[in-house]
Amino acid sequence: MSLIERVTRATVCLHLAPHGLDGVLRRAGRPLPDSAFHLPILNPDASWEVALGALRGWLEQDGGKKLPLAVSLASRWCAMLMLPWSGALLDQTSAQRFLHSQFAAVYGDGARAWRLATDDAPYGKPRLACGIDAALLQGVQDAAAAHGRRCLSIEPIVGPAWRSIAGSKPAAFALVEAGRLLLATSSGGRITALHSQSCGAAWGEELDSAWRRWNLRAPQLDAIEHVTLIDLSGVPQEDLTGRFQPVPVAGAAHLMREAAWA
Repeated sequence: MSLIERVTRATVCLHLAPHGLDGVLRRAGRPLPDSAFHLPILNPDASWEVALGALRGWLEQDGGKKLPLAVSLASRWCAMLMLPWSGALLDQTSAQRFLHSQFAAVYGDGARAWRLATDDAPYGKPRLACGIDAALLQGVQDAAAAHGRRCLSIEPIVGPAWRSIAGSKPAAFALVEAGRLLLATSSGGRITALHSQSCGAAWGEELDSAWRRWNLRAPQLDAIEHVTLIDLSGVPQEDLTGRFQPVPVAGAAHLMREAAWA
């Protein structure tokens, strides 16, 4: 690819969540002004099948120039684990067996139908792993292909969220979405531990309680004074404790940078 192509290349960044599809056009690494959109999705059961149908509908209506897509998915559809190092990870076949056994131990045999991937942590280090229903991934890929779109990446929203703040080297961060919150610690430019749970619309107190409960299981968290907060819930909270420090976010799709998960 030539330098001109790299500079001028445009990508449609999409975030698919139970109750909305958000998008923004990014060119040369920057969101284009006035390109953002939000498509509400009526989906009381938070089904990914319904959300996928909304994505197909948007693709049918979009008159874009068949620009490639970078897609992030809501956390409720992405199971995340920190996995211990294993020599099995050195071979692709044994790595998949190891990943499936680890996810099945936590999430049950249903996890064996998921597509699993890990980050590229150095040899011997724990790895961040993600499991997504294989049918959901295939559905997104097929929807893109049916409209002549190239799908550059499909990844959990925690990936773009982390990369958007990694430069500031936070010791910990919180990601809040509608109905879901995730807490994570980081070191050396990587996520090192995480906790995820459901939450209500009044998530402020739940966030603080979740941190304190996690602290009981991992006392080392007590040394962390500040937690960077990325709020994608659509329901801002007024009385957050001083520990949580919000950062401005234009929208979920705006968080997309280069992809870490393919």
